[in-house]
Amino acid sequence: MCDCDAYDRPAVFEEVTRRARKRHRCGECLGLIEPGAAYHESRGLWDGQWSTHKTCGPCYVVAHTLLHCYAFGDLVEGLDCELDLGERGGPARVALAGMKRRRRAAERTLRREAAYEADQDRR
Repeated sequence: MCDCDAYDRPAVFEEVTRRARKRHRCGECLGLIEPGAAYHESRGLWDGQWSTHKTCGPCYVVAHTLLHCYAFGDLVEGLDCELDLGERGGPARVALAGMKRRRRAAERTLRREAAYEADQDRR
């Protein structure tokens, strides 16, 4: 198990499940959270700084079932640590593959939308 003591605990923390009214990006896989989809929003006060993190459903499940702790934005690093230690290697490998797939799909969608908008601007 990777070291949980390496992460600072927030002075204040709140986690809620929300339904997206507009498009967001997951802070872990960078996949798109489309309107109508459920996502998890975590807010906290770390070292005097407030921050908010949005996580898609699949990444939230991975984080809370495979890892006991991780720093927001470092889910991939946490899964890599699990793979390096040989703990839960199969599930961690599957989770990483899913995150990469969601990231690639989001990048394709955003490129397609940018190309469409550029084409509309030229007209």
